[in-house]
Amino acid sequence: MGKRIMNSDRKNENQVEIDLERYNRQMLLKEWNQEKILDSTIFIAGVGALGTIVSLNLAMMGVGHLILCDYDTIELSNLARQVLFENKDIGKSKVLIAKEALERINPTIQIDALNKKLQTIDRKIFEQCDVVVDCLDRFETRRWLNSLCVTLKKPLVHGGMFGWMGNVQVVIPFETPCLECHPLIPQERLQKPCTPPGEERKELEKEEPEEKIPTLATVSTVIAGIQSQEVIKILLDSKVLDEYLFYDGLSEALTKVGLIKNPNCIICGKYRLKGVDFAIDNEDTIRDIKNRVIMSWGLQEPIRIVIKGIIRQDDVKIQDIKLKEKEAIFVWDKIISEPLKLYAILKGKELIPAVTLIPKKEKIKKISDWSQMQEDIVDKGRVTYHKNLLKIQALDSGQDIQFFKTYQISKTQRKIRYKLKQS
Repeated sequence: MGKRIMNSDRKNENQVEIDLERYNRQMLLKEWNQEKILDSTIFIAGVGALGTIVSLNLAMMGVGHLILCDYDTIELSNLARQVLFENKDIGKSKVLIAKEALERINPTIQIDALNKKLQTIDRKIFEQCDVVVDCLDRFETRRWLNSLCVTLKKPLVHGGMFGWMGNVQVVIPFETPCLECHPLIPQERLQKPCTPPGEERKELEKEEPEEKIPTLATVSTVIAGIQSQEVIKILLDSKVLDEYLFYDGLSEALTKVGLIKNPNCIICGKYRLKGVDFAIDNEDTIRDIKNRVIMSWGLQEPIRIVIKGIIRQDDVKIQDIKLKEKEAIFVWDKIISEPLKLYAILKGKELIPAVTLIPKKEKIKKISDWSQMQEDIVDKGRVTYHKNLLKIQALDSGQDIQFFKTYQISKTQRKIRYKLKQS
């Protein structure tokens, strides 16, 4: 057996036999390796409807070290879905109560409870983990965690739910698409927490009570079960989910949506490694740059821009900084764990929008009048991106572009229709 079972300092031979008996049924699987499970460390971000079930599953299966993170307190409405809590726990810390409950269920494993905001945790804690599980209820925090896991090259198992619906995605950094690669981002209503924040979280975030959204214990059980299973498959080096899994509880249907890794992703694509050429006018202010960064990549305020080692204020003009061609600009926001690196391309306003995405081998031929209708077939989630790319290409070649109705040609593909004219 593994190091944790055979460690004589940890338990006697009688305890080893108890452990062997405890995990006997799962060890009957030919692909099972209890040694790997016992020697693993899993970080669970969020101990709510999903996190309580994921932690319970992993504890029962003998994951040797669980790290739980949540800074919220238990509310009465949590008890309908969050399986580790009871009436007597209302008002107490979620992670501390979860730790106590899990230690009663499996006293042979190590459980650490971090009652703090995720972004404040020392990175060394994440570095020791084998897998990170996203059981969060805020999408901006999920995006930050996705960015961190890609930076540290840690597998991330994401789960989410809304009413009768749920979803799971596994991110293997630089191998599979990350959460920023594709457009499967929830609408505004899906970004809200499942329940209002507890008292501690209200105090820390100084936030107004959130609108409640529908959630079901049955759906959280399904989604958390799949997340738990994907964690175990990663530990056992089995084939993991490489598509976006959507669950519809009303029809009891599981649908897989193929994902394509976005080479231009600012989290895991080429821009992360090489930086981005970014068109800037000397008359631009820092606020202008922030606005275009938000439009280009969906970053969120507060945004910090550092030029020449100084955080610049919104009203500062580029001409006052004496920015040089190709000089680096660093951008931070609350959803990325590492700064986005921009390279200044000092040209006129005519080059804005800012991101240089023009393929060298795909120049548009100049014409004197409106062209015949042109059509491009793209993946469902790439419509907006492709239209923006066409706009930039047209602008670069001195042309106007007019878009017409986009048609659905299949469940996964769309037809973009447009005409071009020389400006």
